[in-house]
Amino acid sequence: MKGFWTCGPFKEAADNLAQMVFKAEQNKHLMDVLEQLEKIEKIIKEGTEEERLLAVLMKLDIEDKLDVLLGIKNGREKKNDEISREALLKSFSNPTKI
Repeated sequence: MKGFWTCGPFKEAADNLAQMVFKAEQNKHLMDVLEQLEKIEKIIKEGTEEERLLAVLMKLDIEDKLDVLLGIKNGREKKNDEISREALLKSFSNPTKI
C-alpha cells in the first residue's frame, strides 16, 4: 500500500516518515562502518603480526566503504559505487524527497 496518498497532508506525513526511516538506516550504516574501522584500528595496535597484516587489508576495504558513503572519490571506485554516491548526494541535497 505504499504510495496510497497522492496529495495533501497525509502524503506529506507519509513522505516525511519515509525520509526519516531512510535517514535512520543511512546513519546506521555509517555508524556500522565507523565501528568496524575502530575495531580494525584496535587490532592493528594490539594484535599479533598476522592479525595486523590482515587488519591492514581489511582497513582498506572499510575505508572504501566509508568513502562511498561520504561521496569521496579516491580513485578506486567501481561502477556501483557511482550509483550509490549519486543517490546519497541527491538525498543530502534534497532531504524532503527520496
